[in-house]
Amino acid sequence: ELKGRDVGAFLDLLYTNIMSTLTCGNGRYGMMLSDDGLILDDGVAFRLDENRWLISTSTGHADAINQHMEKILQFDHPDWQVMITPITAQWTNATICGPKARALLRALGTDIDLAPQAFPFMSLREGMVAGIPARVLRVSFTGELSFEINTAPRHMRALWDKIMQAGRAFDIAPIGSEANHVLRVEKGFLSLGHEVDGTVDPYDLGMGWIISRKKPDHIGKRSVELRRAGGSTRRELVGLLPNDPYDMIPEGAPMTPNGRTEATEGFVTACVWSVAQNRVIALGLLENGHARHGQTAHVRLKDRIIPVQITQPVFYDPKGERLRS
Repeated sequence: ELKGRDVGAFLDLLYTNIMSTLTCGNGRYGMMLSDDGLILDDGVAFRLDENRWLISTSTGHADAINQHMEKILQFDHPDWQVMITPITAQWTNATICGPKARALLRALGTDIDLAPQAFPFMSLREGMVAGIPARVLRVSFTGELSFEINTAPRHMRALWDKIMQAGRAFDIAPIGSEANHVLRVEKGFLSLGHEVDGTVDPYDLGMGWIISRKKPDHIGKRSVELRRAGGSTRRELVGLLPNDPYDMIPEGAPMTPNGRTEATEGFVTACVWSVAQNRVIALGLLENGHARHGQTAHVRLKDRIIPVQITQPVFYDPKGERLRS
């Protein structure tokens, strides 16, 4: 949690896009770059009130980003009024996700207006859920309608039990990180442990839109521009469909030109069985990949070569209608 009059300016420096224009109760997905213009982290920033903000990071990066922010404040902008309080351990979270999520939340009982117009995607509300004080966020890592219910650790067991009890009428099922991984691959959502390999910038991932052209500076801006001006071939995010729809590819497998034994032109970042597509789908970083949709690439394994069709890296609900429903 960040407090102070200069938090808006601070976040505009940290993130590639503009955060200072957010209104209270609303959030925005953002990306942070390192000084060399490569992806450092991604997450969502919410404005709680005029001078109070909530920042989420990618899984496991909360401490690293806290240190990153403290370094900037202490060394580069000691005059800015920004106070950082790590609050990860003060909250627990249960995410209700899927087409029936809103109906289940209503069945639990809440004083929060859940109508899409009153509680749109990328907004935050505070109130009571199942008789428990909570902070509810409408964000989604799965591509489906989702409500992230944050509450104090002492309330989580009671909240979980009430969710599972009310959820029986909706055929609820608890899922873990592997199911989340499958869902995010179907949506082409990036994972810092997979698509971000220490060499890519937002343009490589097809996310040039996240770099604002309306503000004069942000961390990593100059480095991105210098690297891009060189015109070198970049590895870019693509979708991959094996010719055999049942052919699972090991994550990290290299791609080489026509499968020859030579320097790689990319690698497979993720591969899953997609229930939505009823086939194997994959993501990869491939040289000049954005211009090669519809072509064939070749994954080279020790004992065989797997031909794959190069596609857009979004296999499900490309317009994002379900998560905004």
